[in-house]
Amino acid sequence: MNGERIRTALRDASDTRDVRIEAGLFSSAAHVFGEIFGDAAAVVVADENTFSAAVEEAQRQLEVSGRPMIEPYIFLGHPTLYAEYGNIETLVESLCGHDAIPVAVGSGTLNDIVKRSSYECDRPYLCVATAASMDGSTAFGASIEKDGHKQTLTCPAPKAVLADVDVLVDAPGRMTASGYADLLGR
Repeated sequence: MNGERIRTALRDASDTRDVRIEAGLFSSAAHVFGEIFGDAAAVVVADENTFSAAVEEAQRQLEVSGRPMIEPYIFLGHPTLYAEYGNIETLVESLCGHDAIPVAVGSGTLNDIVKRSSYECDRPYLCVATAASMDGSTAFGASIEKDGHKQTLTCPAPKAVLADVDVLVDAPGRMTASGYADLLGR
């Protein structure tokens, strides 16, 4: 039933072409990337928290497939990454040095930063969700603080979203709880 709902939603989606939610999904990350982006190079983007949770495996799966890879971009020195425009400018500067497709390994803030940065570099991206605590994985627009105000900046949704249930259940309990609070608030 859920698979059919996702397929129905994707028929009407303007940006996102594929959404996969299942256990053990990382083993097919390179395959999904290839289906969506062909032979393009990939660059994994993460923060310190998602690096240990999922980046190493995502990077390994992409490398094993023989895909051209750019050194991962990790937001270091940010124990709590904040969705502010300076982080977008920093990532855009890095992305401008190559034409690889960004692979956002993270949820919420990281996804929004990669989403807007990809848009500013005029390229699509792939989202690998690491927590079920937010609803922005397939949303267009990114909630970013710019000029002292939190605002939704225009940008398309990712071309594909991968959510490995084994990773989602290992997300910190406080993140899952905040997801329930967000859901109740809606």
